[in-house]
Amino acid sequence: MSSRRPRNSDRRIASIVAREVAAIIPTLLTHLNNGINGGGGVNSHPLGCSFKKFSSCNPTKFNGTEGATGLLQWFESTENTFLNSECPDNLKVRHAASVLQKRALTWWNGEKRTRGANAAMALTWDQFKDLMTKEFCPRNEIKKLEAEFWDLAQEGGENLAYTNRFHELSLLVPHLVTPLSRAIEKYIGGLPMQIQDTVWGSNPTTLEDTIRLAAQLTDNHVKDGSLVRKGSKKDPDISVSKSGNTDNSEFCSKKRKAEALNYATITPAVPLNQVASVSQQAPVRKPYKGIHPLCNTCKLHHATNIPCRWCTKCGRLGHTFNYCREPAKAPVNPDVVQPPLAITQDGDEKEFIVEPEEWIPLQESLNVDDLPPEELYHQNPEDMTTSDMRSWLQSRNYPYKRLKRLKSKSLRKLVKSFQASQKMQN
Repeated sequence: MSSRRPRNSDRRIASIVAREVAAIIPTLLTHLNNGINGGGGVNSHPLGCSFKKFSSCNPTKFNGTEGATGLLQWFESTENTFLNSECPDNLKVRHAASVLQKRALTWWNGEKRTRGANAAMALTWDQFKDLMTKEFCPRNEIKKLEAEFWDLAQEGGENLAYTNRFHELSLLVPHLVTPLSRAIEKYIGGLPMQIQDTVWGSNPTTLEDTIRLAAQLTDNHVKDGSLVRKGSKKDPDISVSKSGNTDNSEFCSKKRKAEALNYATITPAVPLNQVASVSQQAPVRKPYKGIHPLCNTCKLHHATNIPCRWCTKCGRLGHTFNYCREPAKAPVNPDVVQPPLAITQDGDEKEFIVEPEEWIPLQESLNVDDLPPEELYHQNPEDMTTSDMRSWLQSRNYPYKRLKRLKSKSLRKLVKSFQASQKMQN
């Protein structure tokens, strides 16, 4: 009897446990289903909707300087991130505010100080979007978008770009596309004239049907060549003449261009006698158009109060020593005193040698009335003072600026050269 009692008690305990478990299991399943499906309770949101999971979806950053279009694109990108991360409604504002940067972050920090951190985080996603639209898309920006929306039109065959911009502006200025008939009318009004009549004749009832028909008609006109799309090349026109020959206009245009280039390189031949006569013709000298008279001495134009330009190296008129091209010559008679020095524009003194007979044309070009007394020609330069030598040389039209740079020794040698040339002339 003692061995049977434990077996009966075990059976009774097992049956009691089975009944209790069977009664509890439906309740547990109900609680689990409510938690997974977002039922009531504190922890009713799905497990795993943390900031780490939200950040793993690479949400788009927003700085606040992207403009109205950038704000709209950020709204769309953030809502897609909410969907992919299974973010609940009570965490959307918290997670969206975490990607604000620079000016947008400064604005949000000010909102939290004004409203309070808890009240700011308790905003719904729609309320948060309205606040951001008022801040980063103010009324002046809305006016610009409205003006752009009214002037929006399709350029050539760019129907896709026109449709995308139409959708963007419709979200930013929804009052311009409400009701639906107004949106359809505005979209058709921006299409090219080749397409508008056909779209109006179809009487579309939805915006999607209107866009689909406009895209199809645009493609047909692009293929036909009446509309041009960026990046597409128009096929060359091939026309058939009455005789049945095919004429490729592009090929003909290239051929005509090549022929024109070939003709441009051909020049008529010039006879040899004409070439010789052309080469022998002297260049035509341009007439003088200045204000100075022609000098009878140097045959050049210069002011009357300025002496003629003459070279102390070769003794010729018309240039100075600095621009003389004649090479230096050896003296013929070593007993004749030569002009020792010449002053350059930089103030340097350089030696040069001039033939005595080359001084004769120089003496003839001078004015005899300005010459010093006769005794000065025979006076010894050693007895003359520096001022006398300078005045004597200045009377011979020697430049005064150069005389100021010469010392007494150089002046004395220059006077001797003038006296020697005068003796040869006499």
